[in-house]
Amino acid sequence: MADRIAIKKLTASDCTLFEAVFRKIGAGNQKSINLNAEVLTGQFYPSLASIALDTDNEVPLPILIFGPAGKGLHKLTRKIIKNPTYKNWRLNGEFISGPPGDMARYDEIKPGDLAVMIFKGVSSPTQMELVLVSQDDPKDVALHRALAKLFGNKSMISVSADQIAAAAAAASTPDSHPIYIAAADPDMDSALEDAAQSGISGTTKLLVNKGIKKVSASELAKARIKAERTGLDGEGLVNAYLTSKVVDKTIASYAWISSGHAVSPYDFELFTLTSQRELIDAKTTTGPFENVVHLSLSEVIEASGNVPYRLYRVFEINEDGGKLRISEDIREVAKIIKAIHETHMPEGIRVDGFSFTTATFKWGAEEYIARPEDDTP
Repeated sequence: MADRIAIKKLTASDCTLFEAVFRKIGAGNQKSINLNAEVLTGQFYPSLASIALDTDNEVPLPILIFGPAGKGLHKLTRKIIKNPTYKNWRLNGEFISGPPGDMARYDEIKPGDLAVMIFKGVSSPTQMELVLVSQDDPKDVALHRALAKLFGNKSMISVSADQIAAAAAAASTPDSHPIYIAAADPDMDSALEDAAQSGISGTTKLLVNKGIKKVSASELAKARIKAERTGLDGEGLVNAYLTSKVVDKTIASYAWISSGHAVSPYDFELFTLTSQRELIDAKTTTGPFENVVHLSLSEVIEASGNVPYRLYRVFEINEDGGKLRISEDIREVAKIIKAIHETHMPEGIRVDGFSFTTATFKWGAEEYIARPEDDTP
């Protein structure tokens, strides 16, 4: 199933979720964005009310914020909640402040600005991407005007990816603007996926075929964003897989390291039943198992250490789940690559990453990971 997309015209009370705005406009103590029930449960997630009963009407989820003014990713975690006194669900949790280095990012949010919300998840939301579009900032004005034409008298509407794409085109929105994540093509081919990660194989294929189809900057930008989204999605599936292994008592414990430390050179830390520590790097693609695997230099260095290091290859990922194959310990390959890099690179030159065919490593049998919400009655 495709992502569900909604646009919310922010009210004064919605804006109070942003700490600086709350302290400036004094519009009550809501500190949350209303998610109109007509859209959220009436159209997107009809079973949400019953599903959320198990979590006291609170649904925690990652929030990936882009904008306003076309600004890049700010990742945090909040929750969707509803208590008996609310008419609608709310995006809540705690105040949102600007990220380090851009603390004033949300200071000028005001009523009438738009929040484009992309919901992921089948039976209930599992992730939200939030693109803020300012009515005043020069980088957003034309787009805001085009998107506003989609509204009637409603404060929140559901829209299609085609409608978002048409509005962006009508506003002559630059290719680099994050609004294109709402209009991303779910059928992006593996060459573009590889090129978006600076892979030489995918880039070469696209250059060879440039006479047939040239790749625009917006397509490449969308592919980069999609690759990041796919990676996060794959980590979520691996998290579900490892949880099941703890329940089955086939491993002792694990921790999702990259969820709290984005630059970690591995994603998970696992302890076997014999207390052996292992490191896991999730490598995810929407395409087949054979798609190129990318490792950064920092990942190669970490993998060449004294702790077993495995790749969890999640592939053919979709709205239902994904397939999984687990590599054998890759330390020996990593040691060879690290040694070559250290001894054969001219002074002052470092290679930031490496591309591998899956045939480089030995792999276990194919398994399937279903999304946890698929098991909800």
